[in-house]
Amino acid sequence: MIKEKTENSQLKLTFDVTADEFEKALDKAFETENAKVTIQGFRKGKAPRGVFEKNYGIESLFAPAVDVILNDKVKEAIADEEVCKNAIGNFEPLLEDKVERGKDFKVSLLIDIYPEVTLPEYKGIEVKKQNLRVTEDEVMKSIEALAKKDATMEVKKDGVIAKGDYATFDFVGSIDGKEFDGGKADNYELQIGSGQFIPGFEDQMIGMKSEEVKDINVTFPENYGQQNLAGKPAVFKVTVHEIKEEKFPEFTDEYVAGLKIDGVATLEQLKAKKKAELKDAKKVSEKDRQTDEVINKILDAAKIVMPKTLVEQRFQSIKAQYEKQAKMYNIPFEMFIQYMMQATVEQFEDVARRNAERQALFDVICGKIIEVENLAPTKEEIEAKAEEEAKAANKSKDELLKTNYSQYFNNLAYTKLIDFLLSNAKEI
Repeated sequence: MIKEKTENSQLKLTFDVTADEFEKALDKAFETENAKVTIQGFRKGKAPRGVFEKNYGIESLFAPAVDVILNDKVKEAIADEEVCKNAIGNFEPLLEDKVERGKDFKVSLLIDIYPEVTLPEYKGIEVKKQNLRVTEDEVMKSIEALAKKDATMEVKKDGVIAKGDYATFDFVGSIDGKEFDGGKADNYELQIGSGQFIPGFEDQMIGMKSEEVKDINVTFPENYGQQNLAGKPAVFKVTVHEIKEEKFPEFTDEYVAGLKIDGVATLEQLKAKKKAELKDAKKVSEKDRQTDEVINKILDAAKIVMPKTLVEQRFQSIKAQYEKQAKMYNIPFEMFIQYMMQATVEQFEDVARRNAERQALFDVICGKIIEVENLAPTKEEIEAKAEEEAKAANKSKDELLKTNYSQYFNNLAYTKLIDFLLSNAKEI
């Protein structure tokens, strides 16, 4: 067996097959193939070799005989510790020579292997400094969300649309002067700025007045669910009928006290509470942003050919998640993708494969950094995590360790990795 690593993160195993070895494989192939046929004058599977070959030809045994050879070579490969250590996926057989009776030939097996990883620079990565500032406007919007149940809708006196207003309008869409299916509605209500319509549509409605008619020019996204519209410019004739704005109650101490929030009796106390909550949320989101920034810069700098098996595994995992969601909603997968992503199945799979390749690269790079920097969690750390969850769930620690050990290992290792990368990053 000759081992050769290829440029595609694969291992090629090449085997010599002697003429004598092929003859023995032909004998086994005959036993298998003869059992499948009935030849006149003989019971099924009982025809002599010469009669079988006269009816079907010796060449009819070549393919099954090669299968016998390949099965034997797979067993030989699996028995090799070095091969099993790095191999992933299934063996792919290759015939190197023309198969002829009485002659030696070669066969090969290809299998994906974990790629050799040369890490890019992962320390000192520049990231944008965290912004934890909370504005008064953000605080008030948070309070408004809390008081939304007490808000009322009132017709706007000045009759001019502003961002956040609710407009009732008619629209008719056309492409090249022709109306298209699904591009028309009457008395449609929309909160302007909610982002429900095609990019640019809602922005162009800002400043319109009641009963005003206006042509709005937009372009459908390239990944739009209806392929006959995707990427095409369109004109929507919009007629505004009514404009409403949301009116919130006056935020007095008395109103705040009526909300019955623990530890909050005044507007100032509510503002302080909301500001603290928003700051905590920003700490989480800013850490996530920095994490994405660091990880993406590392992945962008990586020069690794990913084995197709790892990418395919990730792709199937992504697809299975969406198929599961479609099943939960009891709708066909194709319809679910069109509704949720405004895309065809082909467009979804194209995006999913690119994401799968990125995720596989992430797994390989992160695994290598964890190895190099000795960031793998200890047995004690894993047991402490299981103990913590066991107390919260009123379960046995040993039971959780048995079912969730790999999950604990991966989660703790990832947390250590992110803390390591961020502590070694450079804020700018």
